Amino acid sequence: MITELEVPYADVSAKHLTFRPDAPALPVLDAMEVARGELAMSLRLLGASHQAVITTPDGVLAETLAYRDDCEPDLPGRFSQSAGRWRHSYRCAVERLTLPQLRDRVSALRKRADQSRTLVGVFGEDPDAVTSLEVVGEDSLYWSTVHTYPQHGEVVTTTSSVVRVR
Repeated sequence: MITELEVPYADVSAKHLTFRPDAPALPVLDAMEVARGELAMSLRLLGASHQAVITTPDGVLAETLAYRDDCEPDLPGRFSQSAGRWRHSYRCAVERLTLPQLRDRVSALRKRADQSRTLVGVFGEDPDAVTSLEVVGEDSLYWSTVHTYPQHGEVVTTTSSVVRVR
């Protein structure tokens, strides 16, 4: 699904993003609700950012990647946390692309939005300024996000999962 968002594009660049596993709930522009066995996830589109909140039988796990003026920028390449028997793993990569490469990437995201469990938020007047949320697979809880910053030729991609470890 593609969502045209009439909000200002708030994120400046990848270097201004902050990752937090304990961020409070933030204003949601759109969301996907996903259930996988004992797990329930709300994958949320926040401005040009995202938040995943996963409810497990042993507690709540969360990740928030956002521009936050109340936090220092911090964009780790990896992070993991546990709630009882459940482990949340997160990875993040930043790529620098030419504008044609970035546009190709955005085009591929838009095509997947029509064919899979993908939500693409398009921000304001720049059709290449998007955040994509995609749930992968049917049996386990895996998801990925893509945040594009066309003004800097940056693409931030995250891949995450929650799996039972014991």
